[in-house]
Amino acid sequence: MKKYFFTILLLLSGGIMILGQTSDPLVSSCVMNAGPNSKYLKDFRIQLGKAPASGDFRYKAQISLWKNTKYKFTQCNADDSKGKLVLSVRDDANKIVLSSFDQKSGKIYSYIEFICNKSGIYTLNYDFLDGQKGSAVGVVSMVR
Repeated sequence: MKKYFFTILLLLSGGIMILGQTSDPLVSSCVMNAGPNSKYLKDFRIQLGKAPASGDFRYKAQISLWKNTKYKFTQCNADDSKGKLVLSVRDDANKIVLSSFDQKSGKIYSYIEFICNKSGIYTLNYDFLDGQKGSAVGVVSMVR
């Protein structure tokens, strides 16, 4: 009787673990794009409609970063996305410390690396260039 009980318990827990895995292919491919020397920390799924006017970033999240640690921020757009995802990272003084958009050249980088100089809470600001609508994912990884 105990043998059957443990077998059923093992099957149920295995089924629950399988259902708990991510099934979002965009997140999975973006995590893989971060590279083999990166350790996945967190992902942000962003889906925004067209903005009436381009202005402040519409998707904001906070994350704790540690001093002397190298981070990689990877952005991946969905195939049907009209806009290109842009990331801006601000420190606790609301100063921009990092951006995936180079205003001089107009280039948007699919990933950016950052060596944190000060531990603290940082704000990740995501939006699509020119307020376009779109769907994307942002992945934060630690580089070894």
